[in-house]
Amino acid sequence: MTGAAFRGRLDGRVGAGPAADRGEGMGRRLLAWGGLALSALLLAGTGGALLPRAHLAWRLLRAADDPPALARLRLDPVATPERVADEIDAAVAAQDDTLARSFLDLADGRGIPVEAARRDRVAALGEGAPLRTARAFADGALTGRADSGVGLAGAFAADLTGLGDLRDLAREGGHLLRDEPADTVLLGLAGVGLAATAATYAGGLGAVARGGATLLKTAHRSGRLSRPLAAHLARLARESVDPGAVRAMALAAGRLDLAGARTAARAGLRTGAVAELTALGGRAYALQGRMGTRGVLQVLSLARSPAEIGRVVRLAEGMGPATRAVLKLLDRAALVIGAVLTELVRTVGLALGWCWGVTLFCRRLGLAIGRLIWAEPGRARTPRGAGTGSRAPSTIAAATGA
Repeated sequence: MTGAAFRGRLDGRVGAGPAADRGEGMGRRLLAWGGLALSALLLAGTGGALLPRAHLAWRLLRAADDPPALARLRLDPVATPERVADEIDAAVAAQDDTLARSFLDLADGRGIPVEAARRDRVAALGEGAPLRTARAFADGALTGRADSGVGLAGAFAADLTGLGDLRDLAREGGHLLRDEPADTVLLGLAGVGLAATAATYAGGLGAVARGGATLLKTAHRSGRLSRPLAAHLARLARESVDPGAVRAMALAAGRLDLAGARTAARAGLRTGAVAELTALGGRAYALQGRMGTRGVLQVLSLARSPAEIGRVVRLAEGMGPATRAVLKLLDRAALVIGAVLTELVRTVGLALGWCWGVTLFCRRLGLAIGRLIWAEPGRARTPRGAGTGSRAPSTIAAATGA
């Protein structure tokens, strides 16, 4: 091969290098920018759906220990004008004036319009009240069953004299003495109630214990207790009074000996269980003043533990007269986050992962922009083949013998 031919081939190879490199670099840049564009589309698409859900999930998790705040967050999608109107109509049909008024309070508090005719129907529930009041009071006093404040007042009046507890002891105690199945919850509550009656006459905490025992008896008798709370109450009732004292109370009630039954009840009380029982009844009794009898029975059918009744007390402090309506709309969701806790945590975790993805995307975008701005001028000043070009003359000279 002649020197001229060799120099020609070598010059061709040296000249083609920068062009090939530029083409390859352009391809890499196009791929990089295409990947960034695809990542941006993916992040934008997922973020639009994920971030609002994650924000709500985070707010729900923060409100987990604040029943009023939790209820307000969960009311937004369910407290619609149509739903509120339907619930008011249902309460009017059931002659539940406290629930109907509770929905009116909720509607007014949230700015939900209610037709004037619907408000008039709620106000008309008071008509005919005297006759219903007399019947409810008599039924509460004679049977101990009550679903209104008046009926509970009748049951409370009978229990306050001791006659209501004596009635329950005579009925269920007779089954016990004959070795027949007996309602141990009623027996235990009647014993605690008899012991509390004497303190009630002196005032103070006895009235709360007495009223709480009557409320719990009413809820148990009507089957309005949730299953876990009923099991808890049954255990407390069994442990509150010594079995021997229960039989002594039953014998005294069979003779209609109120004083003897009361003496046996006071002698057989077990302090620890009685304290738990009166605390449970006291919470229910406190709610009765805020929500009415039907409201308390509604709470006792939802709550699964004394702690959840305490959460309802906090809910009532924050929501006021609208508490019954809130519980009707949300059920247990007004009290606890419940089974959706895992989903809420998962949603927040996905949002954190999305934020990490955005961070990585911004890093790659910054690097790409930096290369675009600063790398090209540098390459123009210092071409990739500069080192090869500086050695090319000596190499060619050596090859040609120049």
